[in-house]
Amino acid sequence: MIIVRFTGGLGNQMFQYALYEYLKNKYPEETVKADISWYKWNEAHQGFELKKIFERDENPSFKLDEASEFEIRRLSGKFPQKNEFIRYINRFLRLFGEEKYKRMNIHDDGHGGSGGEIKKRIDSIKAGENAYITGYYLDEGYYRDNLGNLRKAFSFDKKRVSDENRDILKDMADSESVSIHVRHGDYSSPVYNGTFKILGLEYYKKAVDFIRERVDDPRFFIFSDDTEYIKREFEFLDNKRVVTNNTGKDSYLDMMLMSNCKHNITANSTFSEWAGLLNDNPDAMIIYPKEYLKDKDSDIKTIPGWKRI
Repeated sequence: MIIVRFTGGLGNQMFQYALYEYLKNKYPEETVKADISWYKWNEAHQGFELKKIFERDENPSFKLDEASEFEIRRLSGKFPQKNEFIRYINRFLRLFGEEKYKRMNIHDDGHGGSGGEIKKRIDSIKAGENAYITGYYLDEGYYRDNLGNLRKAFSFDKKRVSDENRDILKDMADSESVSIHVRHGDYSSPVYNGTFKILGLEYYKKAVDFIRERVDDPRFFIFSDDTEYIKREFEFLDNKRVVTNNTGKDSYLDMMLMSNCKHNITANSTFSEWAGLLNDNPDAMIIYPKEYLKDKDSDIKTIPGWKRI
């Protein structure tokens, strides 16, 4: 059996689902399941969203088989619960119960460095071998050749679209629409400010210039978690619309809107990266930043239409 552990916000969950699908396709004789127990005791944005957003009768392309607590314990070496008693039990099991279950543990931080070696391990799981896989798995090798199927699995329910979002979609369809995603507010918080770069205006101005040189009369749709920053710093940009109506449990609809633009300028964020990956415009230009983490740059993509700045 192979179990993929899901953690983080929506964008990370989508990359983990892409890995889950990659493993199912690569190892059709093996049982591949998802461990979503992390969300029982961790708060990440809106929690585990994949099933809430994409699982419905009219979307058979999305399927996720969840692992039981026993299966998670068998492959991870610990019970998927968080309290003092379970910690004690897990410690005991690590000391005295490890020989019973042989397994491979694989972890990828998702941000370069060991990606090539990690993928070799992913691609060399032996028949019948138990593997418990954690991390983020942003390497395009896990999803590039399966984008068509992933776009079907990650299809949004248009019945949930509000009148305001319908108006935005019409505006996007009627113009040379370009989404701009600015991740600013939470990246300034103590949770993220030691890890992620806060992209400056230099990146966005270069990306806008790149688009303007190639697109006649582009119209920019700006999405951000910091509206005041956008109002103050993006005055240089004309022909724009700032989108602010999707918050809380509806935040994922920003991804849906961005993916419907003709072109995308993404942030160093898996959320807007997936908006670009879901964009099925054959002539789309997807701009993504070289700067990603404070100590590592983004991976170079080979997907047609993607441009690193």
